[in-house]
Amino acid sequence: MVGKSEAEDHAWRFPGWEISPQQRVLRVDGSPVRVGGRAFDVLWALVQRAGRVAGKSELMDAAWPGLVVEENNLSVQISSLRKVLGSQAIVNVAGRGYKLAALPLAAPVEPPASTEPAPAEAPPPARRTPAGTLIGRDADLGALQHRLGRAPLLSVVGTGGVGKTALTRVLIADAGAAWRDGVHWIDLATQPQGTPLLPLVARALGVMPDGVAISGDVMRALSLLQALIVLDNCEHVLDAVAACVAPLLRAAPGLRWLTTSQEPLALAGEEVYRLAPLDVVPPDAGTERSLACGAMTLFLQRTRSAGHDPIADPAADTAGVAMALDLCRALDGLPLALEMAAARVATLGLPAVHGQLRHRLAMRTGRRDIPGRHHTLHDTYAWSYGLLSEAEQRLFRLLQPFQGGFTAAMVEGVMVASGGWQADDDVALETLRALLAKSLVQRMPADGAGAQSAPVPRFRLLESARDFAAHQLQLAGEVQLAARSHAQTVAEVFANSRDDLLQGRDDEWAARYLPERGNLAAALSWVTLQADEPDLLARLLAAAARCDNFSETQAQIVKVEVPMDVLQRAAAHDRAHACLELGWAHFQEGHREVATALLRQALHDHEACDDLAGVYLALIRLARTLRGRPGLEAEAAAAWQRLCTLDTGQVPLRLRLYCEGSVRRHFDPSTSVEGLRQIANIARHSGFHTLAMICHTNITDQLLQLRRYDDAVQAAEAALAQQATSLGNRVFIDYNLTQALVRLGRHAQAREPARRMLRAAPGQAHMVLDLFAYVAMREQRWSDAALMAGCSARVKHERDWHDEPAEAALVRETQGPLRAALSTTDLQRLQRLGAAMAISDALSIAGLP
Repeated sequence: MVGKSEAEDHAWRFPGWEISPQQRVLRVDGSPVRVGGRAFDVLWALVQRAGRVAGKSELMDAAWPGLVVEENNLSVQISSLRKVLGSQAIVNVAGRGYKLAALPLAAPVEPPASTEPAPAEAPPPARRTPAGTLIGRDADLGALQHRLGRAPLLSVVGTGGVGKTALTRVLIADAGAAWRDGVHWIDLATQPQGTPLLPLVARALGVMPDGVAISGDVMRALSLLQALIVLDNCEHVLDAVAACVAPLLRAAPGLRWLTTSQEPLALAGEEVYRLAPLDVVPPDAGTERSLACGAMTLFLQRTRSAGHDPIADPAADTAGVAMALDLCRALDGLPLALEMAAARVATLGLPAVHGQLRHRLAMRTGRRDIPGRHHTLHDTYAWSYGLLSEAEQRLFRLLQPFQGGFTAAMVEGVMVASGGWQADDDVALETLRALLAKSLVQRMPADGAGAQSAPVPRFRLLESARDFAAHQLQLAGEVQLAARSHAQTVAEVFANSRDDLLQGRDDEWAARYLPERGNLAAALSWVTLQADEPDLLARLLAAAARCDNFSETQAQIVKVEVPMDVLQRAAAHDRAHACLELGWAHFQEGHREVATALLRQALHDHEACDDLAGVYLALIRLARTLRGRPGLEAEAAAAWQRLCTLDTGQVPLRLRLYCEGSVRRHFDPSTSVEGLRQIANIARHSGFHTLAMICHTNITDQLLQLRRYDDAVQAAEAALAQQATSLGNRVFIDYNLTQALVRLGRHAQAREPARRMLRAAPGQAHMVLDLFAYVAMREQRWSDAALMAGCSARVKHERDWHDEPAEAALVRETQGPLRAALSTTDLQRLQRLGAAMAISDALSIAGLP
């Protein structure tokens, strides 16, 4: 069992309050405040997850361990905490959960001495798990708890359907406090083969990768973390997982890895735990032992949950006990196979299921390339599939391409898109319900709390089910039909995504569209490689790029090899949206030439379609992309002037605010800080939280240009305390905070936000080097300043980086005194040496190892 975190021995301080978990004391403005025990547990769980969203289930596990309670109990405790800490202290993240609005002011500190005796340490809380999840797994759980965190790499290995994921979820439920940087669950089921996984891991840990290949700077950022990373469903990308984990085992010893797979990674230092099926006793074990074994317990629990008790009186029905035990043995004690059989008992009865399935398994008519217990699971699928109606079989096959789940509406969409079905909610829902009842489709758990309305239920096929469905698609000759129906359905889901984003709130848009990113990736993979469908390609490209641009993380869409000849044949309306979103994604990744060409095309197409909102946004993005580029300033100014002449009364509020809060300051010197604050307030109240945070970033930029450094510090700290700050905005606000502190001469204090920025965005390390070259110049460490400036200049040249006005001014202020203090020969020599240095070495000179 993982020991208690050292953080629990200290007080955690936030603006206006602090919490001492060991003493179970909450202080507001220095005075103890009484809150209920449940509320305290919820608050401590939020503190442990400071900086990220805490899901509903996490908080309920913390406050009501071992109990199943209604969700409104959590809302009551959150409400009571807000009354004590302030209404904005804890914020809802729609569709995900709750999060503290502020980060800790500093590392945990020793709590004040208490006049009351410390309470005795409570025993570890019982786990609140779904019924049956851990049936027969107590020994496995105990063994894994003993190993977790000791081995750098722990792999839970077992056949498909044995319950690796369910056991792992329970294993890590109480583990978060043991790792300073948290526990991160990454489901690899939706990752196609050949996908580099290091960027995926970096993003999960809050580090922005700077390209497809992970640089040494990103590896250095990862090496500073202490976290547990769970990689679930590794079997189909085993080589990619090994390539991801192997270098980090050496380079990032603070990371611990937990994987689930059907076979080990075969890496040095890996500890393998082989998860066996549930135990099944021999035929002559007797009724009492038979009923107590893990396989039989799960089988009977599942049949009773389905509304049927096949053995109402075990003492009298010894034949029924023997039949059920024989079925459990035939199914090798595999939990998933047992669940599928149990689902059928409710309708066919135990004798019929026993006879049919026993015969099917004895015949072994499944695929010869499936070994051992995999064959058992495959044959169980084949038996259950054979009992479906023709419509149920067809829908099951058509669900195979979905990655990351689907909704009931998407089920109807794929049914209609495939032909042979008319749009009918009742038919779609009834067919889906039938597959759910037979355990061929699974209901996905809700993701967090706090949504303004109940989240839309999502469903999925397990990977073993997708594998079987893929085989059936091949037999039916429907592989292309299923892929096309899936792609058309996904494109239809996003048909209104632009208008919804322009008119609606960020949280509502994110809850509706971001869960479909896995489906977008799958659909794009098919349409770019195997289809010649220009309109469908354009619609999917626009949707995927829009999701990337909204999330403000590294754009995945820029890695897609887009067949531009196909895109050029799309309808102007669809091509306009695709080029507009794809062009902005390329600009965000620094590909200015590609971005310019795409945005020019987008502007032309939106004009041809008489789409004013599209024209307005295309001009905004084109002006921003062209600004500061030699030879293109006139075109940038023309785009801005044209923006100013458009009738903004016909343009959505979000776009008008975006223009005023993010773009105007680059062209209009009269832009004021107060004006930006007003725009940020309007954006926040309108639900445009991402836009509000962009405004706050620009406010700190503006204050730096005005040399109002104390105000810039206050504005940056206030922005960082807001929950809605995205990773991208947080990086640049941390940079601006560092710059303001450096300008004020508070050099030691500046290192903390600089380190945060380097950890999150190591690819922007050259910006930090410029700041600390300025520090070295102020301290008359001329050689250090020249070396860091030389390293930064080389990186910026390689990346075609253009400094913003405040950064450019700081570089000029560094270079002037350097030229005065050093001879031209010495300065050039030192800057050449700096240009040859690794960024990590230059950062060491800055005191930022």
